[in-house]
Amino acid sequence: MEKNKDLNKQLDLVLKQCESINLRKLKLDTLLIIVNHLLSDYQKMQLPKDENDTKIILSHIRNLKEYLDNNIITPKTMIYIFQNENKSLLLKKISTNIQPMRAYYKFLTSIFSSKLEKGSYWIPELLAFSLIYNYKKEFGKSFGSYDFIDNFPVEKILDIYNKNNIAVKKELATKENKSTWEIKTSLDQMYDISESMINKYINYNFKINTKRVSKSRKKRR
Repeated sequence: MEKNKDLNKQLDLVLKQCESINLRKLKLDTLLIIVNHLLSDYQKMQLPKDENDTKIILSHIRNLKEYLDNNIITPKTMIYIFQNENKSLLLKKISTNIQPMRAYYKFLTSIFSSKLEKGSYWIPELLAFSLIYNYKKEFGKSFGSYDFIDNFPVEKILDIYNKNNIAVKKELATKENKSTWEIKTSLDQMYDISESMINKYINYNFKINTKRVSKSRKKRR
């Protein structure tokens, strides 16, 4: 019962978003779907070591996830819509309107898959925070009507990870008899992946399939 209620709420949300098709907004929403998906993958935090820092990060993870669940369609909902698009006129309408999101989603996940080394340790919530940071700070983009995310204290959160990253680098440098700048950590990898994802995503444009339209027009003649 509760599951159906949540689904109906999500469908109402996406219907409202589809009232006017805006590729820029669909592109932004898809990025936030990825962020939400990464936050959902979070299981057990390895860093930071400080208990207070851990509480701060956990609190922000919960707040951000709750906001995204209430304002953006979830990855599960998007998958449900495309898997069941032929089962009802409503789902067909929605899937047609959000078709670009499927392309955006595949594009982002393909970049991530190609960058993450097989079997390597990764930090999903850090990648989520880094995506927000790079989109907003490094590439000067706004999250539009999502004021909560524009005002989200992502720099404060990343400062905690950076502090721990420096400590890890120093420890590994001592063990391996190297300089700290020679050490590459999993945290560094998350930063690099997020920057690459945002850089390529900003320059990616969804191409509308005009062949389908031309065929239907030809058929009517």
